[in-house]
Amino acid sequence: MPRIASAAPDRCLELERVIAGRFSSGSIGLDDAVKLFDELLPLARPASVRAFNQLLTAVSRAKGRGSSTSALVVSLFNRMARASPTKVAPDLHTYTKIIGSFCSMGQLDFAFAGFGLILKKGFRVNAIVINQLLNGLCDAKRMGEAMDVLLRRMPEFGCTPNVVNYNTLLKGFRNEKRAQEALELLRMMADDGGGSCPPDVVAYNTVINGFFREGQVDKAYGLFHEMLDRGILPDVVTYTTVVDGLCKAGAVSRAKGVLQEMIHKGVKPNMNTYNCLINGYCTSGQWKEVVRILKEMSTQGQRPNVVTCNLLLDYLCKNRNSTEARKIFDSMIGKGIQPDVTTYTILLNGYASKGDLADMHDILDLMVADSISPNHQTFNIVFCAYAKGGMIDEAMHIFDQMMQQGLSPDVVNYGALIDVLCKLGKVDEAMLKFNQMTKEGVTPNIIVLNSLVYGLCTVNRWEMAEELFSEMLKQGIHPDATFFTTIMRNLCNEGRVMEAQSLVDLMSGRFSEAKELYLNMIKSGMHLDIYTCNIMLNGLCKYNFVDDAFKMFQSLCSMDSQLNIITFNIMIDALLKSGRKEDAMGMFTAISAHGLVPDVVTYHLVTKNLIKEGLLEEFDNLFLAMEKSGCTPDSGMLNDIIRRLLDRGEIMRAGAYLSKIDEKNFSLEASTTSLLLSVLSREEYWRHAKSLPEKYHFFVGVDK
Repeated sequence: MPRIASAAPDRCLELERVIAGRFSSGSIGLDDAVKLFDELLPLARPASVRAFNQLLTAVSRAKGRGSSTSALVVSLFNRMARASPTKVAPDLHTYTKIIGSFCSMGQLDFAFAGFGLILKKGFRVNAIVINQLLNGLCDAKRMGEAMDVLLRRMPEFGCTPNVVNYNTLLKGFRNEKRAQEALELLRMMADDGGGSCPPDVVAYNTVINGFFREGQVDKAYGLFHEMLDRGILPDVVTYTTVVDGLCKAGAVSRAKGVLQEMIHKGVKPNMNTYNCLINGYCTSGQWKEVVRILKEMSTQGQRPNVVTCNLLLDYLCKNRNSTEARKIFDSMIGKGIQPDVTTYTILLNGYASKGDLADMHDILDLMVADSISPNHQTFNIVFCAYAKGGMIDEAMHIFDQMMQQGLSPDVVNYGALIDVLCKLGKVDEAMLKFNQMTKEGVTPNIIVLNSLVYGLCTVNRWEMAEELFSEMLKQGIHPDATFFTTIMRNLCNEGRVMEAQSLVDLMSGRFSEAKELYLNMIKSGMHLDIYTCNIMLNGLCKYNFVDDAFKMFQSLCSMDSQLNIITFNIMIDALLKSGRKEDAMGMFTAISAHGLVPDVVTYHLVTKNLIKEGLLEEFDNLFLAMEKSGCTPDSGMLNDIIRRLLDRGEIMRAGAYLSKIDEKNFSLEASTTSLLLSVLSREEYWRHAKSLPEKYHFFVGVDK
């Protein structure tokens, strides 16, 4: 019996030794930790708390499980706490671990409750346990509370903040894009406001990175030099951060200088450093520098990794050099560098963008043979390539492959398929796919809306387009500028200005409501490009809604929209046709105030009106001003001017413009020639014939 009684303690001690050894070697996996916990708990003694803490730590460190490991830590802790306190009682390390788990789960209330238990049980608070709370507050974006804990509550608990605590807050500010506040906290540390806690290299790295993230390159670079001035030696992370930040800001030459300084000061660049610089050179199109860096890497004993190769492949594919990219791909495999899903995706995109669908499929087969599962992005590239190429059967096969892998088609896949079906006129099939995507819980986006409504409009299914549009609005999907440009072009070309004007209520015919909606959309900040606005204005003017067009034009002007000369031409033409000559001339005068210059269409519109009004001297002066401005009249304008002058019996003036026709080697249009013959056949105009260029004298009396 005594030997049996001693078996349990012996087994407990053995388990504790096994746990300690495997914890030290880092060989406890998640499943192993749970199994050892289950085995130890019935045998536990008070001293077993150390082994339990090691197991809880191993669980919390398990990779790829996310917040589920934190929940498991809480569950194991609860089982441990339910055991008799005389058997095993949680200590400060246990509570620290459970507080950290609650923080990781976003359950800060429970984390602070755990902290309360620490105080209640009389444990001495230290900087480690408080750092768990600081991490939780920063992750929850509660930076004000985190600052209060650091600067006020920690001293109240007799716990002096250390550099790790400060760095936690610096990281929090950086992640919130509040680099300036991070800098102020760093200054507090550096100026002894943080007590005996001067900033270390990690603190500077964090704030430098924050400024780079926010695009404040000069502040980041200045802080880097301040760090050097304070005698804090940059490490490889510092230099890599600066190189990366400068490259992303387009300052690749400065980044190159930082790399040289780094090597000179004895800090060895790692692959991440070189990859940042390679990315900078690729982005700026400096391929020769990329080749130089690759050679420099080799002399520094650094071999390219898969990230390096991906950068090279991406550059070549984006520059439509997929042939060279394939050579590098084959070379990396030959050198033992294992491609990843990004590698294959880049190559697939390179071939797809060039329309090399056979090579694209070859790469997809290699990817599958390499046991690398395509992800959503990969499938999207291949699917969209087939869909855009009109290869519906192949696209549908990709659909099936995605589903076999457990990947459901997303809105990009459906959007590409619906778009190509609509362009092929298969609108009914497109609607079936639309209904399928909604049943599967895939929310349509504006691209799907654009394709379907456009497709329905092209086959004159106006009522269905209206119903679909209304349904999309109910789902909170609102049209953008691309939608308006595409749909309105189609509607206006069909002469359906009421539908185009409604914009948000196709075929409603409620003009006043539609106009108000349109103006409200502009005022709300929705960006409608000038091409879209011009279509709208032209449609309104064409169908005699000139007052509404004028109000819309004024609204665009008041919002400093980027008008172009076409906008003015549309309005000047409409105002002249509606008899609002003063408004038209006022608009003509205002063109220069918008930084624009009249074109030949503008001058043609105004000169026609001046001739019509009999203001011939003003007409001549404007034509002269037009030529001096460098705007050359075209054949159509000159022929039209000559006909209008001939209609008014202004033979001599017409002759001057006939001379311009000859000077520019233009030809008389048939209608101009016919009118000239008709006018000069009348005897009362013979005496004016001498004012015409000599080549036209034979016209006199031809019909007589």
